[in-house]
Amino acid sequence: MKLLISSYACSPNHGSDHGVGWNWITHAHQHSHAVWALVAPNHREAIIHEIRKRPDLAGITWLFPEVRGWPLRQAIEPKWERTYNLLWQLQALDCARRLQRSVRFDLVHHLTWAGIRAPTFLGALDTPLVIGPVGGGETSPKLLRRDLGLRGRLLEELRDASTRTVSLNPITRCGLRRAAVIFASTDATRDVLPSRVKGKTLIFSQVALPEIGSVSTKAAFNKPLRLIYAGRLLYWKGVHIAIDAIAEMGNPDVRLTIVGDGRERRSLEFRAKVRRIESQVEFVPRVSQNELYRLYDTHDLLLFPSLHDSGGFVVLEAMSRGLPVICLDLGGPATLATPDSGIIIGTKDRTTAQVAQAIAAEVHLLTPDRLLLLSQGAIQRAAQFGLSERVRAVYARALEFIERGNADGPDHVAFESKWQLGATREGFPCASD
Repeated sequence: MKLLISSYACSPNHGSDHGVGWNWITHAHQHSHAVWALVAPNHREAIIHEIRKRPDLAGITWLFPEVRGWPLRQAIEPKWERTYNLLWQLQALDCARRLQRSVRFDLVHHLTWAGIRAPTFLGALDTPLVIGPVGGGETSPKLLRRDLGLRGRLLEELRDASTRTVSLNPITRCGLRRAAVIFASTDATRDVLPSRVKGKTLIFSQVALPEIGSVSTKAAFNKPLRLIYAGRLLYWKGVHIAIDAIAEMGNPDVRLTIVGDGRERRSLEFRAKVRRIESQVEFVPRVSQNELYRLYDTHDLLLFPSLHDSGGFVVLEAMSRGLPVICLDLGGPATLATPDSGIIIGTKDRTTAQVAQAIAAEVHLLTPDRLLLLSQGAIQRAAQFGLSERVRAVYARALEFIERGNADGPDHVAFESKWQLGATREGFPCASD
């Protein structure tokens, strides 16, 4: 298949959207698709450096459209990035039109940014357009906003308002309307899409692991437990809840390692001091992927109380190392974790203090035998999210959906659940529970 992938964010050895772009493009190539990739120019050098070391990637055609009059520095994201992205999408369309005249693509895929507010103009091509998986429709519970501070509460209200206007934004609406099929990360994201496009929207998480090696279940656990959080230190990541939960445990030997950088670092350090647990909480700046894996191997549980993550890559990474996860029943992490691989904390009608108390109570009930079972379950669950098979499944499902012309409407829940439960109907790869 001749495949054009638009991945504004793409860079090797990165996480988040950049990692999604790189991993998806390279794995689509490994599935013998002829791949053309449209990528923002600020990671051109890193991409060229990597492909020179990887003969297996020969054959991918990389293109780096530039916004006239707005030069970018290598490895640096532009200021006013949303404005830059909008202008870059126009340049990407111009480049795609010129390619289309000679290549005649079978499928066009708008991959990143993977958000419902991010536009694409590639629907203007006379080729079926796939969008996603996209996220961004999740929201935080009102009661849990009380401890976010004035700035956090205002930003959450603005985010909600932005979500409500997705169906009104003519640029976003046009891109969605012209898509042949849309993949949404969660039901919450699908629910905020315009009614006229919900019928062609399928549920499928964007998180996956490019390589899942053989990992042994933890042979022993720390006494007392060591918990770890990894990610950006932003108000909506819920790290303040993690700190409160440690305080609620009342065990001076429990440790929490917080890995990451962000504007909330100082306020979180102050919160730990106020709760008189500063000696139990260690802050570690952002580390390399290999170092993060080493940290996973020295801890027992991932504590990730994010309020509205669409994906949750760190959840999958930790589970792949045998770490069970404690998360909230919100967003993508709640779809990744299962009762066999972690603990999902309910948030309905609960305040921040009550959620922290619930986390502490669950940790208090953990026994070595239960932890061992959860560790085994975490590894098994992570094995269901190998990127190579998920890339294959998405394109197979997209082509099937397009070819049948949406005659029967999509089974938007069954696609993701079918993957997770290991069914093999319609030729999709199975993954055992």
